[in-house]
Amino acid sequence: PSPEGIEISGPVTYVVDGDTLDVNGIRIRLALVDTPEIGESGYESAKNFVKDLCLGNNADVDIDDGQRAGDRYGREIGVVYCNGVNLNSELIEKQYARIYTDYCDVSEFAYDNWAGCSTTNPQFNTGPVPKPSDSDTQSDNSNCDSSYPDVCIPSGPPDLDCTDIP
Repeated sequence: PSPEGIEISGPVTYVVDGDTLDVNGIRIRLALVDTPEIGESGYESAKNFVKDLCLGNNADVDIDDGQRAGDRYGREIGVVYCNGVNLNSELIEKQYARIYTDYCDVSEFAYDNWAGCSTTNPQFNTGPVPKPSDSDTQSDNSNCDSSYPDVCIPSGPPDLDCTDIP
């Protein structure tokens, strides 16, 4: 991430579960990531993955500009980097979490490759992400296929691995 994107930095002092942790005393909910809840299959392994990567180490947080108000529990929402590793992305890639699509329409990270908030990602089928508004720069639309004027569907075939196909 660029240095100007980082808004919170400090030690990870507590891991609540796979998608929530405390950085420098501030509770952070990972943007666009959903891990199993306590009592559900996969809960312990997701939580332990986050503990192993982050607990006791310094972390940087890029707060989600689209969810600045936080969530109903008072947590900040963002992308967490532990030891320079994008925790949100790693949880998805290692299959400890799924994409939390409910906020794809508001998250600033929806267009990031790891987030998968488009129909090119076979993990879900909630429909394409709307194109950015006209006030956004044209470069944001540079990868949108012009055959779909009302939504942004990336051009070209998606880069898939065998594990991406159900």
